[in-house]
Amino acid sequence: MIPFMPTIIEHAAALIGQTPSAAARDTSLLAMAHIKAYNLYRPDTVTVGMDIYNIEAEALGCHIRFYDDTSIPGIITHPFKLDSQPSLIRFSTGLGRIQMLLDAASTVKNTIGDMVRVNVGICGPFSVLIELLGYDMAIHAFIAEDERIPPLLAALTNFQKHYCDAISEHGLGVTIFESWASPPLISPGIYKKYALPYEQALLAHLKTHKHTVTPLIIGGDTYSILENILNSGTTLLVSDYNTPLDLYIQKAQEKDLWVRANIDPKLVRQGRMTEIEARIKEIYEKRDTYPKIIIGTGVVPYDTPPENLLNVRRLAHELSQ
Repeated sequence: MIPFMPTIIEHAAALIGQTPSAAARDTSLLAMAHIKAYNLYRPDTVTVGMDIYNIEAEALGCHIRFYDDTSIPGIITHPFKLDSQPSLIRFSTGLGRIQMLLDAASTVKNTIGDMVRVNVGICGPFSVLIELLGYDMAIHAFIAEDERIPPLLAALTNFQKHYCDAISEHGLGVTIFESWASPPLISPGIYKKYALPYEQALLAHLKTHKHTVTPLIIGGDTYSILENILNSGTTLLVSDYNTPLDLYIQKAQEKDLWVRANIDPKLVRQGRMTEIEARIKEIYEKRDTYPKIIIGTGVVPYDTPPENLLNVRRLAHELSQ
């Protein structure tokens, strides 16, 4: 069977009858949610996290709004300015919810780590900077090639290196999420100048800790930045549901990378199994060309009926026979 790696984040909270905000702030609930998701769906990697894009930003001063309903916690303040001092960006596990996340991931690893790889989801430096500055301020600074941007990105990269050190000390792997770098949110030129070099530095740092699996997750239509992603140091190339899978496989083969071929999570939520089956068949047909391929999804929505995702896994298993 081709490895099965749906992106299960807030959906894990639903499986234990909790809101994303509740699971995001409680070590036991966060661990319980991801253990439940693993036991139900048996993915081939577990990435622990809930409101992934908030963790570093909160640790560095952003205020987060938590909700009583099923909304995802969100940033409500952007305290950084372009003239913020890079020297003030210093890592500590005591900042924000970082230690809570490490403790939850360690519990998950201690419970199911003999059966599956357990990672912690972190952000790429580029995405952290946008969260700190706010999108409008950041994008104007990138376009203007503001000279204050590189020192901030360098400091955030160093922050993330120390974060990766702490994760490694707990015996956990790392998954880097960089959704703010996905076109059309930014141009290919901005990606190449302000995202890629810092991703390369962070991924190279991970390899010094003997991490042989270093996934950089950028979803959406990444065709315009594909060549740069291939040179980032990632071991996994995401071919989202709206990208040409044949081309991504061809490019991945040149670098000996794994390809995660995503199913549209909206189809999973809606239970549109005919379309899902067609996508899975397409993926299996490509395996004959290139065996290093994974069945994945975009982020599974909170309220996705569990039986729908179970049916995706069942189909993937049946079509492997």
